[in-house]
Order: sequence, then C-alpha cells, then structure tokens
Amino acid sequence: MRRPMLYMLVATGLFFGTLFGWKAYVNGRNQAAMAAMGFPPVTVSTTTATAESWTPAIAAVGSLRASRGVDVTAQVAGLITGIRFESGSQVGAGELLVEQYAADEQAQLDGLVAERKLAEINLARTRELIRDKLVSAFDLDVRETDLQRTRAAEDNLRLKITQKSIRAPFAGQLGIRQVDVGQYLEPGDPIVRLEGRDQMVVDFPVPQQQFSNLHVTQPVSVHVDAWPGQAFGGKISAIEPQVERDTRNIRVRAVIDNPAGKLLPGMFARIDIDLPARQNVITVPQAAVIRSPYGDAVFVVGEHTDDAGRQELRVTNTVVVTGATRGDQVAITSGLAAGATIVTAGQQKLRNGSVVVVDNSVPVSNSASPEADNN
Repeated sequence: MRRPMLYMLVATGLFFGTLFGWKAYVNGRNQAAMAAMGFPPVTVSTTTATAESWTPAIAAVGSLRASRGVDVTAQVAGLITGIRFESGSQVGAGELLVEQYAADEQAQLDGLVAERKLAEINLARTRELIRDKLVSAFDLDVRETDLQRTRAAEDNLRLKITQKSIRAPFAGQLGIRQVDVGQYLEPGDPIVRLEGRDQMVVDFPVPQQQFSNLHVTQPVSVHVDAWPGQAFGGKISAIEPQVERDTRNIRVRAVIDNPAGKLLPGMFARIDIDLPARQNVITVPQAAVIRSPYGDAVFVVGEHTDDAGRQELRVTNTVVVTGATRGDQVAITSGLAAGATIVTAGQQKLRNGSVVVVDNSVPVSNSASPEADNN
C-alpha cells in the first residue's frame, strides 16, 4: 500500500514541477522580449521657455462702487403729486425729481408773510414814536421780537415747502423708480437710486508685507470680466493707517475714471498695483509646471542617441523654483534656462528618461492677459 502511494506523490510532484517550470520559462521569455522592445514613445506638446522683462505688480481683488451714490429719499411726510424723472435717466445736480403736496403749507405761508409785513410796519412806527419818547424801550423790544418770531416761522415754513420738492443732490444716473403718483411718503422712504458713474471707487486688501511699496497717487490697473482684455487706469487715493488684526492686511482705496460708463457699481474687479522696478524672468505656461509637496518641476525635452545610434527625444525631470504669475504664465526664478524646450501637456504619462514624440497641433494657452471665453 505504501509503495503505490509513494509513486503517486512522486508523479504528482513531477507534473506540477514541470508545469511551473514551463510557466516560469515562458514569462521569462516574454519579459526579455518586452525589455528588448522598450516602452513606446509618449506623445506630448511642448513650448520654449522665454526670457522676459516683467514689471512687478501687487495683485488684489475688490468690488467697484460709485464715488458718489445715494438712495434719494423723502425728507418730510407728504403725498406725491408729481414725478419729474424717468427710470434710468441722466439728471443734473439740483434737478427736480418728485413733488409732494404742499398747498396747505403754501396757504399758511401767505398768512405768515402778511404777519411779517405787519410786524415790520409796527416796528417802524415804534421806532418813530420812541424818538419822540412816546413809547418805552420795552415796547420797542416787543416789536423787534415779534418781527424775529414771524420771520423765523416764515423761514421754517419755506424750508418745509422746499423739502417737498425733492431734487437730485448731484449729477448722475437714476435707477428704477420705486414710487408712484398718489403714494404717501414718510421721512426716509426710498424713491430712486442715484449713482454718479463718472468715477468709480474700489477698496481692496493688500498684505502688510507690501506696505513699503504703497503710496498715494500710485497707478493701478483694474480688470473686469465684462470687458475682457481691457484695463482701466486709476490711482490710489487713500491707505488705511492701521493693519487689520484678523487678516494682517491693509485696506487700500483706488479711484478709477469712468467717462464712458463701462464700469458699474458692484462689479467684481481684479486690481494690479504696478511697482517701479522691473525684473528679468524666465516664463513658461502654468500648465507646464508639475506641482507637488516636494517642490515644483518641469519636463525638459532633449535629443539623445539610443544604443543603435538613432536620434530620439527624451525628457528630464527638472526641479524649478517658481515666482509670480501673470495670466497663463508663471515666472521661473531658478532651475531653467531661456530657450529650453519643456513639456506642456502629457506629463501624467511621463517619467524621467521617457522617450517622447512632439505634437503641437493643439497649442497650450500662454498669454500674459488671457481673455475669458464667453461662449
């Protein structure tokens, strides 16, 4: 019984040993064949690192608002009897916008005018009589007080009547009307928004480290999405004299001329504060830079000769130090020379020493002032 069992175990061992040996042999031949073939080349797009002279700038963001903008409101209570403007119209300073009912006050004013004239006559007569010593100085004081009282009451009523004629406090563009004829207004009720759009103001934060680079009248460039590729010039008008504790930023205000009315209050704006110094930098598209926790790198393309003496393109993973960005571009402060050919697309398939084939049929954006795609 033991001998047949032994023969069976030996036969089984020989079978599996032969099977595993054959598989190992086949796998070894396959790996050798693949090693002989090498990795296929990777298709990438490339560009050339260029040397440029940049004007350093401080970048910030903020929201535009009109240099003068108010909600026109009622000063006194009253019924609207006339509206003298159209929504969205341009108005001049002092132009009449709304009239409130003032007939009662006008009637009272006529009575006060009569009382004031009578007080003037009584005062003149009293002055004549006091020269003849027919009245006392007290009578003269009474007449003068009566005249002052009637004049004050008349001026007060004229002011109230004037307040019922609501006028534009400055020239600008009106918004949408919020009242109708016959509506009763209380003091402070809004009538229409008035914006003086000839100038815009933008407040924005700047890191405290940049304080030494800021000064009043310093030029700024403002960009908005509504007008891609266009810069609006302005100047710094004020700098907050303290640093915000929570953010360690300094609030800065700039004034931008807006004669064509292209800028609107509330628009999101990107602000560039130009600094006087210029820098010579190497620029590449931001898409070419590989970001990682260990640092930034680019793949540099160069010609190499393979074992058969044939020329091929290989990439080298090169560590670089990046600086400021501008549009699609990023400045390389060290690690890369001008004129180097770098990979801009296809990096995810590469490793150091990979063979590549260049296909630049689809260019990568590399503009310092890219325009937004509104399609």
